[in-house]
Amino acid sequence: MKRYYAGIGSRSTPTSVLEQMNRIGSYMGKRSYILRSGHAIGADKAFEDGCDVIGGEKEIWHPEGLFFPLHEWALDLASTVCWEYPLEKMKGYTIKLITRNMYQIFGEDNNDKEHVDFVVYWCKGDPMEKGNKSGGTRYAVRIANEYGIPTYNLRTESKEFADFIRTLR
Repeated sequence: MKRYYAGIGSRSTPTSVLEQMNRIGSYMGKRSYILRSGHAIGADKAFEDGCDVIGGEKEIWHPEGLFFPLHEWALDLASTVCWEYPLEKMKGYTIKLITRNMYQIFGEDNNDKEHVDFVVYWCKGDPMEKGNKSGGTRYAVRIANEYGIPTYNLRTESKEFADFIRTLR
C-alpha cells in the first residue's frame, strides 16, 4: 500500500525552517512516503528538493499552466473550506489553485485509500481561523482537518511533529 504525505507552506518560510523541510523531504522519501506538494517557491520546493536528493517518489501539482482537470468532487470539497470568499465568486485561475490544494490531500482520483497520512507545513497564523491570509496552505490544512488527517505547523508544532515522525516505520 502506498503512503502519502503533504509537504506544503508559505513562500516566505524562514530559511531555518526551509532547511528542516528539506531534511523532512529526504527522511520521508527514505521511508517510501510519496510527497504531495505544489512546486511553489519556498516551503513546497524545500520538501521537493529534499525528496529529490534521495530519489523519492512525489506527486507535484505544478502551478504553471495548471493543466490538470477540475473534478467536481474537488470543487465540492474546496467550497467547504473557502470561508472568506465563496468559490463561485472566484476567478478561474484561483479556483484551479484551490483545486490543486484538494489534490495535494486526496490525489487526483479521490481514492480514500490514497489520501495523505498527514500534512506538514509552515505558515503565519492559524489556517483554521477566519480571516487568515495564509494562501493555499490554509485550504489544504482546513480540508485535512475536516477529514481527521493530522496536520503539523512547523511554526508552532515542530516538537510535536518530530515526536510523530519517530513513530513512523
